[in-house]
Amino acid sequence: LICDIAFWAGLSKRRHFLLRMAAGVAGWVILSLLSALLPGLLLPGNESYIISHLKELVYFISVTFLNALLAFFCFDIRYSSALFTAIGAYSIEHIASRFSYILKACIYAGNPVPTAVTHCIFNFLIPIVFSGGFYFFLIRKRIKDNKVLYRDRKVLIISGVNLFVCIVLSIFEPTIGGASLEEILVLCSNYGCVILACYLCLLLQVGYFRESALDEKNRTLTKMLQMEREKQRLSKETIEIINLKCHDLRHQIRMLEQQAPEERSRSLKNLSDAIHIYDSMVSTGNSSVDLVLMEKKLLCEKYSIKFSYLVDGGRFSFMDEADIYAMLGNMLENAMESVEKEPDPEKRIITFLARAKEDMLYISMENYCAAPVVFEDGLPVTSKDEKAFHGFGVQSILHIAQSYGGDARFHMENQFFVVEVLLPMTGAKPPQ
Repeated sequence: LICDIAFWAGLSKRRHFLLRMAAGVAGWVILSLLSALLPGLLLPGNESYIISHLKELVYFISVTFLNALLAFFCFDIRYSSALFTAIGAYSIEHIASRFSYILKACIYAGNPVPTAVTHCIFNFLIPIVFSGGFYFFLIRKRIKDNKVLYRDRKVLIISGVNLFVCIVLSIFEPTIGGASLEEILVLCSNYGCVILACYLCLLLQVGYFRESALDEKNRTLTKMLQMEREKQRLSKETIEIINLKCHDLRHQIRMLEQQAPEERSRSLKNLSDAIHIYDSMVSTGNSSVDLVLMEKKLLCEKYSIKFSYLVDGGRFSFMDEADIYAMLGNMLENAMESVEKEPDPEKRIITFLARAKEDMLYISMENYCAAPVVFEDGLPVTSKDEKAFHGFGVQSILHIAQSYGGDARFHMENQFFVVEVLLPMTGAKPPQ
């Protein structure tokens, strides 16, 4: 459990986290005791070499899966991701325990070790030191900011093989007391090889994370190219809308010259209704925000979408212009794509809010959504067939929010899909 913390750092917590953790640890203790006692109850009195060691094997594997269950219960991740954290923690624990055996042999040379020293130093302090060391020097930079890569199957397979080998070796390895110099040397060489093997397995695991990160970048570039093509199409569509409106205006102006006064009055009313979208130019206090809202406002007009907004654009001054366009553009495009499917025009509703809450910028986007939405790790799962090339907009919103030290939340509320972003207004985006 101590070594699990190295892999839990940075994971998104579920609601009522402290209560879940307290209940989870209590359940973990009870189930761990049952997994230790159950093999003995099922096979009483049978203490052959193989059976006794198999009992230990069942116990250690059970505890590992229980650790994964605890992580899954407390953190917003898949069970496969939780299993990876438990397996990685076991590798660190195995290194710490073998190091403590070497230390015991070198210090006590086969003499009895005080119980307090065993529990406080060898079973508690040393795992903490190793867990912290591996986190800061090996795990943090490559794993903490890439939680999504916990899903990599290669990482999970390598970790699982490493776990099984470590458990089997730890159970069936010969007991060495370390009473003499020769025994100490044999113990150090034996456990040293085990430590090296586990360390190399951990390096291999984080190496797969690096490879997976490169694969993810390639997929990201592909998705970005596809999104740029889509934005180009939408921009052309916006220009076509403007051109069509201008053409209609020219045509109706010519018609006005030939109409009687009564008909001219009705035509002027229709003209006023047709061009009302241009009467109120978007002016929020930020040119990038204005550009996004004006472009999407035209498209909403075309598709009969009721788009309302209350935005304090001046609060976006700390954000990069490209990030503003990407985040707000993705939020609005996802909302528009959702409401376009609604057959009832009265339910094609999008509401956008952006305002300051103390020293935070609060952004909220709501759109009507009658269809059920499936969430995975807190993110909505795309309903499109080509899943590799969709759902990137949601990930982009989350990534931009986190790059400014904020966060994004996606949820359903009374048949409305809601995106909430909270960003600290502490200055410009930190350099990447």
